[in-house]
Amino acid sequence: GALLKNDPNIDVVLTRSDDTFLELSERVKIANDLKADVFISIHANSAGSSVATGSETYYQRDASKALANVMHKYLVQATGLKDRGVRYGNFHVIRETKMPAVLLEVGYLSNKNDEAALFSESFQQRVAKGIVSGIKEYLGVKS
Repeated sequence: GALLKNDPNIDVVLTRSDDTFLELSERVKIANDLKADVFISIHANSAGSSVATGSETYYQRDASKALANVMHKYLVQATGLKDRGVRYGNFHVIRETKMPAVLLEVGYLSNKNDEAALFSESFQQRVAKGIVSGIKEYLGVKS
């Protein structure tokens, strides 16, 4: 959010800026009520095995596929982790929003290498910049 706040062409609304829990339906309501242009949900994944690694991007509706492809390109480039692809997912926040919406799984907390990266400030900044680049490309906003 901070990287986009100074861009006059983009209004940023964060549904959460800390670890406070907000119901999924409330996150969707905020985006739908604002008639947002895009909805980006950012996560760290987990698996039953410590072998799972990498970044993946989920979309639910065909209207979100183009956003998913653009966002994933920048996500994988920023993380440097295994490319797990763009995938269909039936998650509440990308199913119930009315605008193009994606869920980004940056890396796996259950994998020690991914986890170390996820907690690295420089990694977080690279990912944030990648997400910003993806949003700007998708919206056609000059950097």
